[in-house]
Amino acid sequence: MKSKFFLFGICLLIIFSSVFCDFNKEQKSANLENIRVNKKDKEKDSETISQDKQKELKFKVVNLYFYSPYYNSLKSETRKVFDLGENSAMIKQVLRSLKLGPVSKLKPTVPENIEFKDVFIYKGIVYIDLHKNKSHSSIGGVRGERIFIKSVVKTVLSLSSNYKKVKFLIDGEETPSVMGHIDCSKFFAFRSL
Repeated sequence: MKSKFFLFGICLLIIFSSVFCDFNKEQKSANLENIRVNKKDKEKDSETISQDKQKELKFKVVNLYFYSPYYNSLKSETRKVFDLGENSAMIKQVLRSLKLGPVSKLKPTVPENIEFKDVFIYKGIVYIDLHKNKSHSSIGGVRGERIFIKSVVKTVLSLSSNYKKVKFLIDGEETPSVMGHIDCSKFFAFRSL
């Protein structure tokens, strides 16, 4: 009789364990399905967010002025940049593009020894703080300095009608000249070029 109870107990144990295992398998598959659905939802959310961010990112076409030896003057080249509004970040971005140089047959206007450190705007005047690395040679003497100044001023003032003048600084200080030839103690405007 004890052996019958023992066999009956083992049978019950086997039945319960198989039912419990099936329940566990169903539970695990349900959990996996929930994870897959949640992952897909998150991917859709991130796709939606990135699409929304792309819609928020606006671009602006700007004119960068480079030297044309053929015309012996500055000619514009258009570039597409992020529209950061009328602020110093936008001007810095455009000046970096100007420093990279033209993509056409025009000639670069920013010497290798000049770095744009900072930009700030006050009452319609754009202050451009430069860093002049003395280890590099300058380009073109008076002519090269004039082309550089005209290129930067025309490029910056063409960004917004709110920008009236440009003032150059070197390492945060007023400077008599950027490269030693042209008087930079004054403000530059379109009409002064």
